[in-house]
Amino acid sequence: MKFYWSLFSALVLTTTTTNHLSSAQKPNETGVSSLEEWPRVYEAVIAAPGTETQLGSDDTRFASDIDFLDITETGLPSPFDGTGTDFMRVSFLVHSEEEMKHLVKLTVENPLSDLAAHSAGHASHLELNTDLTFKLQQESKPSTVGASQVQQQLDFETINGFECYKNVAGSYAWLEHMVARASSIPGLSITLSDIGDSYLKTQNSNNGYDIKLLKVSGNGVANVPGRTTEKGIFFLMTGIHARELAPPELVSRWIEGLVDGYGNDAESTAILDHTEFHYVIHANPDGRNEVENNLDGYRRKNLNPSESNSCGLSSLGVDLNRNFPFKWGLNSGSSNNKCDQTYRGLSAGSESEVQAIVNYCKSIFPEGQRKSDPEGDKQVAFPETAKGIFMDTHSYSEIIIWPWGHEKLETGNDSQFEALVAKYRHFNGYGFSGPGNGFLYEASGATDDWAYGVLGAAGFTFELGTTFYQSCSYFENDILPKNIPALTYAAKSTTAPYRIPKGPDVTSVTTEVVNGGNSLVVTADASDSAYSSNNHPSSKQDVSEVRTFVNIHPYDLQNGQAPVGEVLSNQQSITIDISGLDYGRHTVYVQAEDEDGFIGPVTAAYFIKNDPNNPFPTASPTTAAPAPAPCTDDPENWYDSDGPQYDCDWYAQGNNCAQYGDSFENDGKTANEACCGCGGGLTGTPAPVATDAPTKSPTPKPVASPTDAPTTSSPTKVPTASPTPEPVVDDDDDADDDDVDDDDVDNDDDATSPNWIVLDETGFENDTTGPFTNLGNKHKQNNPNASYEGSSFLRIKKTGKAKTDWIHDLSEYSKFEVKFWFKATNTEDGDAFSAEVKFRGGAWTNVGTYTSGTDFDNNSWQEGRFESPILQNRLKFRFIMNGDQGNDRVDIDNVVMSGLLL
Repeated sequence: MKFYWSLFSALVLTTTTTNHLSSAQKPNETGVSSLEEWPRVYEAVIAAPGTETQLGSDDTRFASDIDFLDITETGLPSPFDGTGTDFMRVSFLVHSEEEMKHLVKLTVENPLSDLAAHSAGHASHLELNTDLTFKLQQESKPSTVGASQVQQQLDFETINGFECYKNVAGSYAWLEHMVARASSIPGLSITLSDIGDSYLKTQNSNNGYDIKLLKVSGNGVANVPGRTTEKGIFFLMTGIHARELAPPELVSRWIEGLVDGYGNDAESTAILDHTEFHYVIHANPDGRNEVENNLDGYRRKNLNPSESNSCGLSSLGVDLNRNFPFKWGLNSGSSNNKCDQTYRGLSAGSESEVQAIVNYCKSIFPEGQRKSDPEGDKQVAFPETAKGIFMDTHSYSEIIIWPWGHEKLETGNDSQFEALVAKYRHFNGYGFSGPGNGFLYEASGATDDWAYGVLGAAGFTFELGTTFYQSCSYFENDILPKNIPALTYAAKSTTAPYRIPKGPDVTSVTTEVVNGGNSLVVTADASDSAYSSNNHPSSKQDVSEVRTFVNIHPYDLQNGQAPVGEVLSNQQSITIDISGLDYGRHTVYVQAEDEDGFIGPVTAAYFIKNDPNNPFPTASPTTAAPAPAPCTDDPENWYDSDGPQYDCDWYAQGNNCAQYGDSFENDGKTANEACCGCGGGLTGTPAPVATDAPTKSPTPKPVASPTDAPTTSSPTKVPTASPTPEPVVDDDDDADDDDVDDDDVDNDDDATSPNWIVLDETGFENDTTGPFTNLGNKHKQNNPNASYEGSSFLRIKKTGKAKTDWIHDLSEYSKFEVKFWFKATNTEDGDAFSAEVKFRGGAWTNVGTYTSGTDFDNNSWQEGRFESPILQNRLKFRFIMNGDQGNDRVDIDNVVMSGLLL
């Protein structure tokens, strides 16, 4: 280590310490960040005196040769905003002494000419950032603190100290599990393939791993006689950099959610029936296994020593994301130093893991959309009819990357890329990192450049989260909810990813069956800009028309003929004749077109046509529900959709029922419903007495009377002198049912009945509260000087909306009620906000509307209420504002959700 001290004394090496940690935690006091321990975080400090200096990607070209972490600038919020700066800090994770020597050579001993050219006074030096080093080293020390709060993944091994992440063995067991469960889901096809070998397995068949690929798709179209469709292609890859724990878990959970929804959720079913999913959960399983057994190493590369064993274990190997055969081996964008973290390998596509992915992708993406000379014709745009998305998911940085990455140059399809990225960002809020917007540094031989340049697929990289070893709490509460809808939007765009995102999005669909079951009323709202986060030029057009299709997706052909659909104006309703449909559940598909002729993604919703002799319930029952029959051994031979091993016997063990009893179902019954509250079914034991199903709701308590003021946290909120407004409820369904008793009609007595039990409530004291999740900028803190001091609330503006997660365990209730307080501001007569309810597998249904000038006045707090019959065991609800100006808004607070006991 004498090398460092002699060198750094000449370079004025400094140690950065901040106040992020208490003095008792400082690394230099604990010894965690001593110079004897690797890895460490260093910062190259680039000096460029004078605010007129422009710093851009050329200034950090050397970053692509080292294990880059981050870029920050002194006094500026963005590194590349064009205003110039005095200093820029580029952070690197340095794994070994050999890497340190190379970093010094690149940044200090031989500064690049474009750095020195900024001014004659230019200088650069290195600093050890002890706080970041301490943070990373602490993250690599597994801890079981709080592990009991993480939902354990049934039967799947996890990483020690990070129980929310499956390890390699657990991931491969999960793949087998997914194949097995598909056998119990009609119409769903899941296959598992071995597409190649990891490096270690190529050396010894008893070591290493197969590269496993899961293919998932629905057969709903093929099962209809005479019907065909052209499916989109979605290739997803995770784990190519071994140390990035979150990506495999995100994508595997998302795919599992789609599978759970097949046949139960209209959107999931439509997506799977029109998309082929191809998923490699671990593209670098050797490296990932090494990380799981040695978290301290922060391994990035595979385990191919490349004839150089002098690097040390954590530094040997090839960076698979610099080994793909497109623009491989450029002078910048990767390293030819075998010990560097971005070492590109001996030749393009030299690594077995890369060969497996390249060969497989060439077999699934259409050959007809490829170029004969991909590198020579790289600036020739692909047609907007090109099909398929290639998604490589990494961590960390909270950015979205798209081609080109090997140089700062926009592709011929950059406008289309930006249109789709703008839609992704609506959901996850991640930053742009494309060639013309937020470009960081060059990366040659990378996955997304290869996928786009060679296959014509829309290639993207998602960089998740804020660190390599992301905590389970952050993963569950931030990464999952932000990125699952972004992935879903990508899936809906795979048939034409360069065109579909330019079209308008259907933001809401409601359905209502009327006229004795002979007519369907569909109401749709679409927008070109609602999901576009950067005011992209393609998001500024008006919606010209909305089309609806009943029981046929607009991408399908029936006997070679495309469906025509019914046309309605945006934000209007259309009545469709369904007299010829059978009784039961059906699907309506909706898509919108803008005035430039771009057609956006398809949205699907279920609706029910009732048999008058066996109607689907639309009101609370008038008689008490019959007592459940006594349990028997293995009652009704029931088991859940995951397979026969998850039967009533299994649910009766330990806390399985309490944890999962209402989560999975088969034959229309959850474990709570089929297994007598999970108390029975054990072979060889007497049949126990039936018990109530366990509930996850808080301890019940009576609802306050309607005249009570809000909770004590907001004593100044009181309703106006006018009577409490009641929402306008659509009673058509009840009107069609001749057997509805007077007792079923809503009245004020219902609202005060002791049978109303509080299920949940929230005062919005933070942005993830009660059933509402990820409110983001809708969560507001009132001005401390206001009369309603210090309280938080929910704000919905213009055409905004805020929804809950699923509310469970409603089997004991006949109705669902929500009470709340609201205040409108800047609304005009006719402006309104609504409440909508969605049951699993159904569409959003309006259950109440408040209209300005009729039901409320501006600038005063008032109490509101809506209710809905309970049609399934779980529901979501949401508030929607439909004002016409950006300053229209409604504030909502003190939401109380209750159920009316049967």
